[in-house]
Parts: sequence; C-alpha cells; structure tokens
Amino acid sequence: MQTHNRHRSGPLSNGAQERGAWLPALGTFVLLLVAAVVALAFVFGTVVPVGAVGVRKIAFGPKQGLIAHSLLPGYHWTIPGYSTIYPVPQTVRVVDFDRDTKSNPNSFGSLDVPTTDGTTVDIDVSILYRFFKEANQTAGHGGPADLINKVGATETQWLKYLAQAADNELKRSLGSLSTVDFYDPKARQERVSAAENALRQSLAPLGIKVESVLLRRYTYREEIDQAIFKKNLQELESAFNKVAGDFAAAQRDVNKVSADGDVSIKNLDKQGTSEADKIRSEGDLYRRQKIAEGDLLVAEAKAAVDKQRADVLSQVGSDVYVALQLTNVLRTLKGGVVANVDPYDLDQWVKKLAGVDGKARMDSVEATNAK
Repeated sequence: MQTHNRHRSGPLSNGAQERGAWLPALGTFVLLLVAAVVALAFVFGTVVPVGAVGVRKIAFGPKQGLIAHSLLPGYHWTIPGYSTIYPVPQTVRVVDFDRDTKSNPNSFGSLDVPTTDGTTVDIDVSILYRFFKEANQTAGHGGPADLINKVGATETQWLKYLAQAADNELKRSLGSLSTVDFYDPKARQERVSAAENALRQSLAPLGIKVESVLLRRYTYREEIDQAIFKKNLQELESAFNKVAGDFAAAQRDVNKVSADGDVSIKNLDKQGTSEADKIRSEGDLYRRQKIAEGDLLVAEAKAAVDKQRADVLSQVGSDVYVALQLTNVLRTLKGGVVANVDPYDLDQWVKKLAGVDGKARMDSVEATNAK
C-alpha cells in the first residue's frame, strides 16, 4: 500500500510543479508586452503643443485622408505608416514686407506698387493673421484641415502662399492710386482697407483669418520725388493762377459796382438838389403868395380905415380931425404953459382948436354911432 500510494502521487506533484513554474513566466511576458506597447506608444505618439491644434491624417482605410475635427493640445496616438498628426499654431502671426532684410531676415522685401501715372512706390507692410481652430460653414470659413489640404502642412508653404496672395491684392488695390494720391491719407487708407477685406474673403475658406493689414512706410524714388515736386508745383501754380483770375474778375465786379454806385450817388445827389431847389422855390413862391395876400389884406384894412376916416371926416369936418390928432399930441406933453385951458379938459381943447361948430358935429357923429 505504501508503495502504490507513492507511485500515484508522483505524477500529480510534477504537474503542479510545472503549472507553478509557468505562472511567473506568463506574468513576466504580459508585463514585457505592456511595457513594449507603452514604449511604442511614447515613441510613435505625438504631443500637440499648447497654443496649437492638431490635424490627424489617415493613410489608408475607411477614414483615409485628413480628419476635419481638430485635436486639442496634449498627447495623441499615432501608428507609423497609418496615422500622422500635423500641428497648426493658433497664435497671431506676421507676414512682413520690409526693405531692411538684414534686420528682418524673414521679410519678403518691400512691395513695388505701380501707380496709375506710371511711377513706382516702395511700401513696407505687415499682414497680421492667424488660423481658425475649426471649420465653420455657417460663418463661411474653413479650418486647419482645409489649410493643410489646399496650402500645405509646413510653415514655409503657409508663408509663401500668404505672401503671394498679399502681394497680388495689395498691388491690385494700391495700384489704383496715382502718385499724388499716396499723399492723401484718406484715399490711401481706403485702398489698404479694400485690400484687407479682399484678403480676408479669399483666405477665410482656407482656414486663414486676416486680422489686419498695416501700411508702415511708403517712399518714392529720387526721380519720382522730383517729378512729384514739379507736378505739385505746377498744380499749385495753376491753382494760384486760377485764384488770381477769380480775384481779378471779382475785383472788376467790385470796381464796376463801386463806379455804378458813385454814378447813382451823384445822380441821387443831383436829383436831391433839384428836388430841394424845387421845394425851396415852391416854398418861396408860397411865402411870397402869403406875404402878398397879407399885404393885400393890410392894404384892404388900411383902405377900409382910410375910407372910414374919410367917412368920418366928411361928416365932422377936417378941423375936428385935426383937433383929435392934436389931443393925442397933447397927451404926450410933459410940461409947458397953456393959458386959459385945462390940459385935462379935452372938450375945451376941441372947442379951442375946432370951434364950437366942430365940437357939435363931433358930438352928433358920436351920438349917431352910438345908436
């Protein structure tokens, strides 16, 4: 019995020992496999940096091509030969057209803009832009996937495309100005704004947002400056001559109005003098008429008085009249000697001078007049 039991328990013990030996090996293999997968993921995965978004491209399969949905900053998986991620920056960027390429090595040089009058203006300009984070058909702009698909996936391709688009649009817009128009800030800024709007509309479907177009400097070549100076001088001389001509015409009008005014004043003065003489003559005539009428009335009154006097004298006699007149003289006497006559008794004077008959006639006339 003991021998038999020993022979049965032997194989069982060996199987348990074998299973116990496989478990650690399996665990080690799983750990190594996980470590390998993690290592491959870190080696072939992609990190989208902060300030950028990622665009995944699938090389083959059901989702082959660029994925429209952008990847946020962070770690994202990739499989070599199957998946690739392109980062697209989200910060504001600049395309420079600057004549000083030594200080600004990324510059594309100044833009030579032809004007309508056949000259050339050198301008320095900067275009501020950024890339849209996502496409939005409602807003009318594309996204990073459209940028990579239609322009390219590298910074060099983007800059080259933007520089060419800006060059064409700025020359087209600013080329509608004359050389002199560049001196007008309002006209110049209107054309810059037109170029900015045109660039914004043409680049938005590619996922590019134009923030601003800044015209920093514009210069003319030396011979152009001289030509502009001469042309401006000619225009100023022409304007001066025109103003001088207008002034001379206005002066002639003023002189004519002044002469006409002097003639009118003289005519009015003569007319006024004539009217005054006429009025004065009429006044003198009226005065003479009134004086003549007054003299006539006085003469008539004197004639009436003389007539009445004559009538009286015809009745009382001239001696009575003389006596009456003498009484008036006697009233003025201040001294002297008159014999046998009371100087205050007028009747006695009348009797003395006119006699008794004269005094009677005078009393008779006075009585008749009293009746």
